[in-house]
Amino acid sequence: MTEEVKKSITILRSGGTILYPTDTIWGIGCDATNELAVKKLFGIKKRPPTKAMVILLAEASQLEFYANVPEVAWDLVDYAENPLTIVYPGAKGITPALIAEDGSIAIRVVKDEFCKMLINSLRKPLVSTSANISGESTPAFF
Repeated sequence: MTEEVKKSITILRSGGTILYPTDTIWGIGCDATNELAVKKLFGIKKRPPTKAMVILLAEASQLEFYANVPEVAWDLVDYAENPLTIVYPGAKGITPALIAEDGSIAIRVVKDEFCKMLINSLRKPLVSTSANISGESTPAFF
């Protein structure tokens, strides 16, 4: 797994996109702080830029760097047994291309070990979206 993470990091740091397994589905993603990479991802998906995407974090302790975190969210994140995406107000620290019109951002703290290794190695949040063209079926397997 370490070799795949290294290869992925090289691609992500150069503004590229990757196909990778997440907690929920196969996803395509990029560095959430790289505006050009995010715009490229919207193009790959053929997704309107007004339709937001989720960002992934490796640890709950990273949440406050990217959004205003209401008290109730800490409990939800701590006790969630399944993947949980929460829409947080006051998005920050990411490219404006990912921030919704109301200033919010959808964030999921991952449980998947590959995703954790990837995000921790990148040291930035990762954009995640299903590996399909917008509006088409989501692939069930690689």
